[in-house]
Amino acid sequence: MVGLYDGHGVLRYAGRDLHDCLAYAELFGLEQAAYSLEPLALRVMDAEPPVESMLAAPTA
Repeated sequence: MVGLYDGHGVLRYAGRDLHDCLAYAELFGLEQAAYSLEPLALRVMDAEPPVESMLAAPTA
């Protein structure tokens, strides 16, 4: 994945490859000096362990 960032460092588009990002820039008329392209690292995160309640169980 590749990200297209504007001059302020805001991610404007995330594409599958360089060509996707360049097509986005062309579609919106962005000049080459107005953006940067950076690889995006994808990481599968482990599921969070279930949260245990801190409340006392009701007593009968």
